[in-house]
Amino acid sequence: MNNQEFFKILVGKPPLEVELEIEMKCREVEELPESIMKAYSFALVKENKMQDLLIMAAMQRITDTEIKLLRTEMALHHYKNNLKQNKKKVKKTTIFTKIKAMLGIVS
Repeated sequence: MNNQEFFKILVGKPPLEVELEIEMKCREVEELPESIMKAYSFALVKENKMQDLLIMAAMQRITDTEIKLLRTEMALHHYKNNLKQNKKKVKKTTIFTKIKAMLGIVS
């Protein structure tokens, strides 16, 4: 499964193969006796909850990683802008201005 198929499942209608598999499972469950049905339902609820937790943990990690990336990009952007501004502020001095500064001559 490539990325496009994965996002289609998350966003839209699942593929026909998945729909067929779901329908087959539903028909199998309808034929089960009640005691087996309860156990199967409990297991399904537990598995569904674990999948929800897995997805939430994955989303949290993705969010944390994106925040770190954004902070790094912002810091790099500010660092580059400050370098440009600092370069503009630096006055180039000649040997004569250095000598005047050493002698204390203000012009």
